[in-house]
Amino acid sequence: MKKLIFICVLFCSLCVLKAFNQTEKGNYLLGGGASASINFSNGSNTFYFALSPNMGYFIIDKLTIGASLPLSLFAREGNTTINYGITPNLRYYFGPPSDIMIFVTGAFGVKGSSTKFNDSSDSSSGIRGSAGIGGTYFLNESIGLEAILGYNFEKWAESDLNSAVVLSLGFQIYFSR
Repeated sequence: MKKLIFICVLFCSLCVLKAFNQTEKGNYLLGGGASASINFSNGSNTFYFALSPNMGYFIIDKLTIGASLPLSLFAREGNTTINYGITPNLRYYFGPPSDIMIFVTGAFGVKGSSTKFNDSSDSSSGIRGSAGIGGTYFLNESIGLEAILGYNFEKWAESDLNSAVVLSLGFQIYFSR
């Protein structure tokens, strides 16, 4: 009887490990996050929308190299700003495959901005980067919800460095080779 229980536990453990092999070499991930806000204050309504899709490839087990394509829109009466960029990134997952995995991530890239104010327009460029620690909760073999606590910074050509500590929520879809 003890042998049967041991074999069942071993078999179930192997099934769980096989079911959560998302971070193996050769797999892909695709996902991102989005946010939106509308602010009604001081007689000036503002609208903000941001989308940050990302993709990655596991070059070795647990290590992805990829990129995100952040895009945001800020609008208020007579003023519209569109920000865009490309940010190469790395992500490393720790521990054995399981339904919750911890990772560290870092990114550095370029960004641009186009602003239209009444009848005039302006554009700018800059750099952006981030570093953080996060966790992914795998809902199933292909979909993970994630949270990242990180430090983000950006510097426009004509301004000082802006930085913030940010909590980001998003999702990833994992594809096997």
